[in-house]
Amino acid sequence: MNIWMLEDDPAQAQMLLGWLREAGHEVRHFERGKDIRVALEDGRFDLLILDWELPDSTGIEVLGDVRSKVSWHVPVLFVTQREAETDIVNALANGADDYMVKQISQAEFLARVDALGRRLANQELDFDIGPYTFKPQSQDVLLDGEPCDLTAKDFDLAWYMFRHKGRLLSREQLLRDVWGVSGLNTRTVDVHVSRIRKRLAITPEKGFRIKTIYQHGYRLEEL
Repeated sequence: MNIWMLEDDPAQAQMLLGWLREAGHEVRHFERGKDIRVALEDGRFDLLILDWELPDSTGIEVLGDVRSKVSWHVPVLFVTQREAETDIVNALANGADDYMVKQISQAEFLARVDALGRRLANQELDFDIGPYTFKPQSQDVLLDGEPCDLTAKDFDLAWYMFRHKGRLLSREQLLRDVWGVSGLNTRTVDVHVSRIRKRLAITPEKGFRIKTIYQHGYRLEEL
């Protein structure tokens, strides 16, 4: 994959660069938010890795620029010292696809990167269901013919749930099959489910609902 990374700590940057390049990825490294903002004007990449605390801005601010300026659905992974649940929820709610707290292991980091990159190889055909059209190759969802505003991970989760409609899906199953990991805070799933419910207008008026199953997970039901 072609990966862009925003990390101002030299030691951390060199470690992550080494891991990624050893795994066969091409990586472009940025140390300042202003530099990556300029590159966003005409650059293209498959995955973005963000630190939160930067000398001239924050990772959340850069994430906002990515979501407003990049017209295609690029996955975003935060790797940061900030570990408060409010920070994790804030990042996910603003369009991040995954979140890791330093210190991180090489194996888990590369597993998260690979999980985010799997969607690039998805060659499935368009899928129509009710008022929705899923377009896996472009990672788009149309609702009544109009595009919905989804991140890459939003799409992955919605695509998975619609393909498994009627089935009870545990949070752990969703983490394993959509995120490709286990052990991540299940609050991650709740944030994304809430967001796709809103952005896809999943309501009885549209013929569907996402039912929350207490202490277990979710079920997408066609009405």
